[in-house]
Amino acid sequence: MQKIPIDLARSGMKLARPVVKEGGMTIMAEGMELTDSLIARLQNMKIDRITVQGHPVEMGGAGAGTKYAERMERMSVLFRRYGEDKWMVRVRDRMAQYFKIKAAAQEARQKAMESMETEPDEHGGSGENTMETEA
Repeated sequence: MQKIPIDLARSGMKLARPVVKEGGMTIMAEGMELTDSLIARLQNMKIDRITVQGHPVEMGGAGAGTKYAERMERMSVLFRRYGEDKWMVRVRDRMAQYFKIKAAAQEARQKAMESMETEPDEHGGSGENTMETEA
């Protein structure tokens, strides 16, 4: 089971936990297989994370170079005095998990934006919008 940002969700992944809105209403049941339209629907509902079966997304170096990755790196410095306090260790670990997920989502958005800028359009152009003027 792996918690991932919705930006990294792909068709075919199965939910390990139900998707629940803030008010407690279940949107999708555990075990549902995701499709592109269901992922788009979740994004429209402002769902930012889901829990999927297995570990389909490698997030070891998630979001390197993002602001969340920088925050993750600072965790050991910020919590250096609390190495023996089990509650503070739990807080540190939760925060690190949160920053890891956010960093992966930020990196996914950056890659998507870069790919949109470099993809050729259907007319063989560079994907950049150019406007021709009549003479």
